[in-house]
Amino acid sequence: MTTADAGQKRDQDGTAGGRAPYIVAMLVLTLIFLTPAIWLWTLQLQTVQNPSGSDWLGNHDANVRFAQLTGLIAGVPVAGGFAGALVAAARNRHAGAGAATGAFLAAVGLIAFGVYDFLAHFTLAP
Repeated sequence: MTTADAGQKRDQDGTAGGRAPYIVAMLVLTLIFLTPAIWLWTLQLQTVQNPSGSDWLGNHDANVRFAQLTGLIAGVPVAGGFAGALVAAARNRHAGAGAATGAFLAAVGLIAFGVYDFLAHFTLAP
């Protein structure tokens, strides 16, 4: 058994510096940070599932917003995970840890953008 095989075995069983707890923790944090975005997605889904009988333009706008929101919520963490894996592989690091970190950072960025967008467009109606 070579030293590379021994290091691989240690990583697989989670001892001696295994990456599995880190990766799982990052993915759990990613889901926690995506919870508000998923909640907004379900609100928009209800709007799409209950269309108005007379307002076709409003129905179309709701469908477009739903498609955009779906693309953001599904695409941003995946793109972050892909970019994190590429960066980790380019630096000769474990790609799984890089992907989990990239997905988490993308989820944080998505939440930050959502907060900014809310603050920029929120107005109280008189």
